[in-house]
Amino acid sequence: MRTLLAIALLAGCGGDDGGGNAMIDAAGSGSGSDAAVQMDAPPSTGTFTLTSPTITEGGAIPLTHVCTNRGGMNQSPELAFANVPTGTMSFAVVLTDLTNGLVHSSIYDIPGTATGLPADVDKVYAPTDVPGAHQTNNYSGQRGYAGPCPPNAHMYQFKVYALGTATLNGATMTTTKDQVVTTATAANLGTATLTATFTP
Repeated sequence: MRTLLAIALLAGCGGDDGGGNAMIDAAGSGSGSDAAVQMDAPPSTGTFTLTSPTITEGGAIPLTHVCTNRGGMNQSPELAFANVPTGTMSFAVVLTDLTNGLVHSSIYDIPGTATGLPADVDKVYAPTDVPGAHQTNNYSGQRGYAGPCPPNAHMYQFKVYALGTATLNGATMTTTKDQVVTTATAANLGTATLTATFTP
């Protein structure tokens, strides 16, 4: 009787502190340990992150991703998304110069199944190396990525938006990079950022 009473009391105290998982184990469920793992660490509970093999948080942006006028190759970096929010149907990625507030470039309609972006994405409206995605004109008036090109030290931020829509609402070939920011913010389920600097 005491054991049954103890189990009943535990059942009444389950909360958000993991007590529910202990209850599963105590009940001796055939999948108790698996259920506990799923409840403790579902994909959506981790921190949504944006990383790159060539750019480290707070580090320097290598010349590969810098404009040609500053001796670079103007290639977009490889990016990886992790722990994306539940319900994500697409992504948008925007590069902004935080020093002057200028949005450099944006890519959107990246499928929700994507785990990142390849390096050197095609500089066209609908890049074949990211099927389904679309790119606006960058700050220099060309399609696709436009890397850092400052006269002195500037700070830059890559930001990925996880969106609850399969495509960016109302977007067309004439959508601007700034409109992408506004529309993505409205449909946003979560963001992750990667911030770095470039000094000529």
